[in-house]
Amino acid sequence: MTIDGIYLDYAATTPVDGQAFDEALPYYKEVFYNPSSAHAFGNAASVALEHARIRVAKAVNAEPDEIYFNSGGTEGVNQALLGSQAFVGGKNRLIVSAIEHDSVRACADVLRSRGVTVDTVMPNRGGIITPEALKDCITDKAAMVAVMTVNNQTGAVQPIKELADIAHEHGALFFTDAVQAVNTVGIDVKQTDADIVCASGHKFYAPKGVGFFYAKRGVKFNAMIVGGGQERGLRAGTQNVPAIVALAAAIEKANNIRAEYNANVHAVRHAFLSNLKLGKPVDVENGTDDIVSVVFDGVNGGRLAVALSMRGVCCSVGSACSAGSATPPPTLIAMGVNNADCAIRFSFGRDTDIEKAIRAAQIVNDTVESLL
Repeated sequence: MTIDGIYLDYAATTPVDGQAFDEALPYYKEVFYNPSSAHAFGNAASVALEHARIRVAKAVNAEPDEIYFNSGGTEGVNQALLGSQAFVGGKNRLIVSAIEHDSVRACADVLRSRGVTVDTVMPNRGGIITPEALKDCITDKAAMVAVMTVNNQTGAVQPIKELADIAHEHGALFFTDAVQAVNTVGIDVKQTDADIVCASGHKFYAPKGVGFFYAKRGVKFNAMIVGGGQERGLRAGTQNVPAIVALAAAIEKANNIRAEYNANVHAVRHAFLSNLKLGKPVDVENGTDDIVSVVFDGVNGGRLAVALSMRGVCCSVGSACSAGSATPPPTLIAMGVNNADCAIRFSFGRDTDIEKAIRAAQIVNDTVESLL
């Protein structure tokens, strides 16, 4: 099925890359076996699974036994926060940034109900969690610090290495949600020194329903899903071998074409914003080019998103996971953005070209003028 229009919501999800799809196909039909089966057929699937683990580990500069496959970012966040064994004794504080995904906020609420003290570190007006802000917030009672790598609302890239160093100085683990990072800045766990990282395949041209979780050697967790003991006991359940193979292919390709990708979205963003007559882009100090939020004063963001969809431009008011919420994007509120309820998030991808960007901007202009 083909839907006409211009898709500017790649931060919500991406199409499956053709090469990744082709690599996955044999594991749906010919090599469909359970990788946990002891027979030779099962071993063929197991070999593909472990080869994918090696490929993903290499792509993020980790060791294969530090990579666990799961269903995606939300499960990874739950594993990192609710499955952690770090909250013991006097180490009973969690520090989260005010720009985190809803899944982090929800897990923080659960931990709070279990007696964990949750502190929030605020961004500056440029959307950055600065090392100084974390220093002012953290104490030696902190068990974990959670700051995402690339913000899903603004594209702001956080100084992960500096923040991780501060967490470690206080004896805390550092967790980063890197779901939006793969296409633009990549993941290098040794360079950032993060202890825990999660990512979701459908954000970087792999299928939905598959992701990976990195845990540095020595970091301990309780299993969130128990049963057959797959994924070295951390995540039971038969692994989705075709999707995992596609995930490995997709992250390799993202690494290989990153310069080309960034050049394209830079040109597309410039063309789009240059042709907008109305609206003020939310400025960030250090951001990716594939995500931009624009405030259209006097027009409710939810109403505008619906009107744009009816005219063939698909975008969002924030995270797709909170699309039904009437609350303005929390990241923009934390940044002190005026009229945050009038914001729309536009996000670009591999298939967005300058012609589409200009046409989309023209439709946005006409639509906003009709609503004012």
